[in-house]
Formats: sequence, C-alpha cells, structure tokens
Amino acid sequence: MLRLPRLAVGTIQEQTPIQPMCWALMEAFAQRGRQVQHFHSQSCFCSHNGALAITGVGSRHLDTWLMNRATCREILVHGCSGRDLAVVEGHFGPADGPPVEGSSLDTICDWLDLPRLVVLDAAKLDDCRLPERPPQIDGLLLDRVASPAAAFRLQTMLESLWDVPVLGALAELPKSRSAIERMSNGTMPIEFCRELGAGFSHFAQFDVIDALAARRDMPPTAGGIFGHRRRSPKHAVTVAVAYDPAFNCYFPDTLDLLELGGASVVDFSPLRDEVLPEADVVYLGCGHPDLYAEALSGNHCMLLALRNHVRAGRRVYAEGGGLAYLCQRLETPEGTMVPMVGALPALARADRQARPARPVETTLAIDSWLAPAGARLRGYLNGRWKLEPVGPLVSYLSEPGRELDLVGQYQVIGSRLHLNFAAQTEFLKGFLRPRQRSLAHSSGY
Repeated sequence: MLRLPRLAVGTIQEQTPIQPMCWALMEAFAQRGRQVQHFHSQSCFCSHNGALAITGVGSRHLDTWLMNRATCREILVHGCSGRDLAVVEGHFGPADGPPVEGSSLDTICDWLDLPRLVVLDAAKLDDCRLPERPPQIDGLLLDRVASPAAAFRLQTMLESLWDVPVLGALAELPKSRSAIERMSNGTMPIEFCRELGAGFSHFAQFDVIDALAARRDMPPTAGGIFGHRRRSPKHAVTVAVAYDPAFNCYFPDTLDLLELGGASVVDFSPLRDEVLPEADVVYLGCGHPDLYAEALSGNHCMLLALRNHVRAGRRVYAEGGGLAYLCQRLETPEGTMVPMVGALPALARADRQARPARPVETTLAIDSWLAPAGARLRGYLNGRWKLEPVGPLVSYLSEPGRELDLVGQYQVIGSRLHLNFAAQTEFLKGFLRPRQRSLAHSSGY
C-alpha cells in the first residue's frame, strides 16, 4: 500500500468560485513546508494559474468522463511522486439534481477514496435557508466570512445542524479578490495567494485536515499507461512544445507519456525565440495569443521557421490559442486583425463572452496522422475561439456543427477541443511515428 495523503475540495453552491479557498488551503500548507500537487477534476484549463504559483509545478487532471477508475488512480499516483499532499479541486453535484455533464468530482472521490471538504460561501448563507447537506461530507471550509465572530457563530450552527466539523475559514479580503478578478488571463497571482494562505492559517485546524488526508492508504499501481518502456533511440522523434506566456496550457501527463514513449520533448518560445528546434512534430498548446498578438506577429523569424516546418511536410498539432496562432490572421482584443503564421486559411476571432468548456464526443470522418477515420475522440470544447475560413480547409469531423472543431491542411492539425491524450493513449502513436522522408509540400505562401 502507498501512503498518499489526499483531499477533495469543492463547492455545492451555484456560481461560487472555488479558487480562492483552494489557493488559500494549498498556500497555507506550502507555508508549513508541505509539497502539494494540485489536480483539476476535469480536463480543462483555468484563466489564472494559482496552483503553479503556489506549488511550483503545473496542475494535473483527473476526469471520470475520459478515464476509468484504474487510469484515474494511476494518474494520481504518478502525479504525486515526491509530493506530500494531493488536492483535487472541483464542484460537488447536488444531492438530488441531474447527473453532472462531463467529469464528476463525486465519482472521483468514490474511486480514489478522497475525503470531501465542502466550501460554503458564508455571504450566501441564511440562518433559515441553508443549502441541502451533501450525503457524504467530511469537513467544511467557510469562505467570505465577515469577521472572526461570524466565523465562530457559523461554526457552532453548522456543526450542530450538519454534524460535521468546520476545519477552516477565510475572510472576505475584498481588495485581493477584486484584484484577482481584474487580472489578465494567464497571470500567476503570487502575492494574492500568499495573502489568502496567511488569512486561512488564522482559523485552520491543520492537524484534523492532516488526519483526514492520511486516513487511507492507496493500493499500488502496476503497469498501465505509465508502465511502457522507452523505445530505442533510433526510433526517437523530437516534439517541439511552444511554452511561454502566450502558450502554456498543456496536460502534463501527455508530455510525460511522450517522453516515456521515446520522444525527445523540447520547448521553444514563439514570443522570444528566432529559431525553431529541429523537430518532427510541433505542438502548440492553448493560451492567450490575442494578448500578445503584436509581439507574435512581429517575430518574423519564428513565423518563417514555422512556415518552413510546414513546407517540409512535417507535423503540427495545435489546440485553442495554438490553433488561432496558425491562422492567417488573429483578432486582437481591440478588434484589429493581425497577421499570424498562415498555415491554415482562416481568421481567428476570440469570443468576448466567457463560455465554460463543455464535453464533446465526436468521430473522425477522414484519415489524418493523428488518427484514422472512424476513431472516436473525447475532449472539452474551447468555445473561446471562432474560425472564419478564407480558403480550402480540411474538416476532419462530419457531425453537423462540428466542421470547424478539428481542421487542417497538409500535415497541420488544429483543434478547438482540448484533448487529454493520457486518457486516449492510442492517439499518441501519431506523435511518436518516425518522420517519413518525402518531397516537401507546396503550401502556397
């Protein structure tokens, strides 16, 4: 058995942000010398990377819609190597409500035996109308309490009515919360996380939380997706991953599996670098290229290097913001169309209305290097980016309304779906396939 302290932290109230309390909890433990690994309960990305600012490592992802129980367990154990505590963040489903769309934090708790800490927004509580008590709950965390006296009053009431301990509380801190809401997407709120952690420490019962987290050992995992041996060096491929403030949304388990499969994973910056690493595949993750559009467009050497990569018939895979970067032009927040790589004949426009990612299951209609026709894909649709074709654009999906969700040209594939390949490892074969020597494609630049 493995000793793996772990917790689930989630809300039950609608439209209640979970990040401030989750960041406060992780920062408070980090200040006590604990190495924390953060997990999302869906394979989606957040606007602000507080977990990276606190823990020094990126968030990982568990997902009951994409993964089975064994895979979730293996990803948890793999991700927590060398860490002291796992914190899984999400939203608990209502007791008698409809099934949760996509991944379920409640199911993750059942599969992985996670203690459930429920976050309650004290500003939304009414003495006469408390939320319905969840059927399974191990502790309460009170957010946005008006004062220490209010925290103790709520503690007395809730522990009496719900028969569950209140293990921590966090004050309103209006200036910090307001500043977090105004921050640009992709920002790491380091100073605010420190303030949240310090505030949480005043009321937290760390010994009780520690005891809950360590109450069950984890059965060991063997083999599975991380048990593959590396390929021989002669079969190795190089995957160049774009990583900088404009592109930084990746599933760490996917990158780990590429390396375990024998790939050499190297990073580069479309913002700063002038030379593209010699690579078989270029991987452009999601991010916020619209916030850096002028700088990206002004890096002519990188644009030329990517165009030459495409001309040579080499593979490119891009998601979300990476897809927008590959288009002919990208619309800035001010409404200006700025030239981009031009590997795909389309315009990319960012939807100003925030839309939550939603689960999508679809079937490839034609063959690609990523997967053959008939393959089923599951991912979360990034509705932030809209494409407007301005020339011939290959659509790999045939379902009505999905035509622009997975597109391409030559060996370039762009996706509006976030695909966690750790849950669909068969699609990594396309990345790991050695380069086929062939004549370069004419791409019309």
